[in-house]
Amino acid sequence: MSDSGDSGARASEAGARDGGNGRENASPGAKDSGLLQFLLNLAMLVVFAALFVAAGALPDSRWEPLGSGTFPRGVLAFLMLLNLISMAQAARQALPELRIGFSRMVEIALTTVSEARLVIAVFLTFGLYLLALGPLGFGISTFIFASAVQIFLGPKTVKSIVVALILAAAVSFGLQYVFASVLNVFLPRGTLFQV
Repeated sequence: MSDSGDSGARASEAGARDGGNGRENASPGAKDSGLLQFLLNLAMLVVFAALFVAAGALPDSRWEPLGSGTFPRGVLAFLMLLNLISMAQAARQALPELRIGFSRMVEIALTTVSEARLVIAVFLTFGLYLLALGPLGFGISTFIFASAVQIFLGPKTVKSIVVALILAAAVSFGLQYVFASVLNVFLPRGTLFQV
C-alpha cells in the first residue's frame, strides 16, 4: 500500500516539475524565453532608431511648420520607449537564461522558429513584395503577395485557393484602378513593363 502511495507522490512531483504535460524537459518558446524577448526588442530598437534618423532627413514641407519628419519621429520615439520598457522587463528573466548554455539557447530558438513559422513566412513574403514593387509594379506585386499570404494562412482546398486568387485580383487591380482613375494618383507601374 505504501509503495503505491510513494509512486503516486513521485508521479505528482514529476507532473509538477514539467507543468503536468508529461514531458520532463519541454522546450520553451519565445513567449517563455526572456532572452529571446530581450533580443527581439533590441533588434526592433535598432531598426526604429535607424528609421528615426532617416525621418530627420525628410524634406521640409511648406504646409507643415514643424517639418515633415516630426510625426514619424514622434511615433518612432514612442515605439523605442516601449521597446526599452519591454527590454527592462525581459532582462530580469533573460539574465538567468544566459547560464543555461549555448546548446539549450539554440534549442529554444529553434523551437520558437518552429512555433512562429507562419509569421516568419508572412514577413518574408512581405519583404519579397517590397522588393518586387519596383520591377513588377503595384498591381502584379500586390496580387502575388495577397495570393501567397491567403494561401499560407487559409485552408488548402481548391475552392479556397480560387477564392484567394479572385480576392487578390480584386484588391490589387481594384486599388490600382481606384487610385489611377478616381484619385489621379499613379501607383508604381514597374520597370519591367515600361516601354
